[in-house]
Amino acid sequence: MTNINFRTAVTVAGVLVFAACSSEQFDIQNTNAPTVEATTGTPTKLTLARLAVGVAGGLLTEVGGELATWGAFGREDYNLLGNDPRTTTETIGGPLDPGGVGGGQWAGKYASIRTINIYLAGIDKAADMTAGEKAASKGYAQTIEAILLHRLLLRNGTLGIPVDVAAGPDEPPAAFLNQTNAYNRIVTMLDDARTNLSAGSATFPFAMPPGYAGFDTPASFLQFNRAYYAKVQIHRATFAGAGASAYQAALTALGQSYVDPAGNLKAGVYYAYSSASGEPANPVTEPISAVRFYIHHSIEDQAQLKGNGQKDDRFTRKTTTVSVRTQNNLTEHLKPIIYNVTGSLDPDLDADIPLLKNEELILLRAEARWFTGDKAGALTDINAVRTRSGGLGNTALTAGSTDAAFITELMYNRRYSLLFEQGTSWHDGRRFNRTADLPQDRAGDKIFPYMVIPAGECDARGLTVPCTPPTT
Repeated sequence: MTNINFRTAVTVAGVLVFAACSSEQFDIQNTNAPTVEATTGTPTKLTLARLAVGVAGGLLTEVGGELATWGAFGREDYNLLGNDPRTTTETIGGPLDPGGVGGGQWAGKYASIRTINIYLAGIDKAADMTAGEKAASKGYAQTIEAILLHRLLLRNGTLGIPVDVAAGPDEPPAAFLNQTNAYNRIVTMLDDARTNLSAGSATFPFAMPPGYAGFDTPASFLQFNRAYYAKVQIHRATFAGAGASAYQAALTALGQSYVDPAGNLKAGVYYAYSSASGEPANPVTEPISAVRFYIHHSIEDQAQLKGNGQKDDRFTRKTTTVSVRTQNNLTEHLKPIIYNVTGSLDPDLDADIPLLKNEELILLRAEARWFTGDKAGALTDINAVRTRSGGLGNTALTAGSTDAAFITELMYNRRYSLLFEQGTSWHDGRRFNRTADLPQDRAGDKIFPYMVIPAGECDARGLTVPCTPPTT
């Protein structure tokens, strides 16, 4: 199978969205970018293989914006460049603007979901694909769609999200599902994907894109599906109040995933980037001399000490001290170096960003174990991360510790293990009702419970901006 890069993937997605607007006089064949008609009419395996790469490429949509915005919401990082005052006003103090930053991290994901729905609609029409190849392809696309919907739900929280968005442009906008129902639908989608992957062929009928090393067959990709399912269930347990049953479902799924407290902590699936011409480059890497991204000083202040008196290895490994920078009464002196070249600290456009790594899975299992009664197992997992990733000693917690004390320990380790990767501090602060514990640097600043509905979505539903659409 010919390998197709992400530059082609972006082209494919763009043509799928806009092909219906073309007229016959511009009907020029592009073998790298199938139209909607070619995909849903009589597609071939090769046509769908090209689009499959575009499906994966859609996951990269808005990752940089999430790191910047969600990181600021959770006081992991600040953008102090100064060229856009909203990064030190709206993002941190509000109010969130439906037509600005507050309405972001939305449209790109739904465009990617549209591409996935078109791809799914074409699979059964491909006469040259076997039943196993079709099942594997469906499971792959359903998993990625579920991830995009989950990221949208993290953005929206109690506002809910539209899920049934496969309708045509002339039909009414999709209804919003409330947070509980949206989580239930995402769980079902991941289970449907599991069924298809289990019935899939030995290999995918397309070349898997970068970022999936070790998870590039239907059987191994199923491990990733189960890992992400566990994450969704744990968020469902807290955000949607599903409690012990969701935690137990997460534990079952983790047993079918790649969680391994003795294994490589970095093992997992990544958002893959490249410095090659025309390819998507890491969106947040920058020279140490740059004055855009800074790590919040509380990361240094709260870092625990190792036995030798030095700070948590996760802090020293991921940050470096630079000259003080002040913008709009926000002052920082730490730069993130997670995505810089080791040693030189030059920007690394090829640096991948973790989507779901083993280290996170261990901490997810610790949480699920604690809240289903296996407190000794939970502490074993916490200690594996503390000692292996942080260089710290074992936690002082015992099986007799309170739930509140465990949550404090869990949130500390998740904050440092997942720093500048996905906005973890914001998500955890909300799901454990600990947003008041996040640092505030100026009087009047806020920790937002969710982002706001984009103005265009309000307009499409005839609602006054800002709006809270009704949910079902």
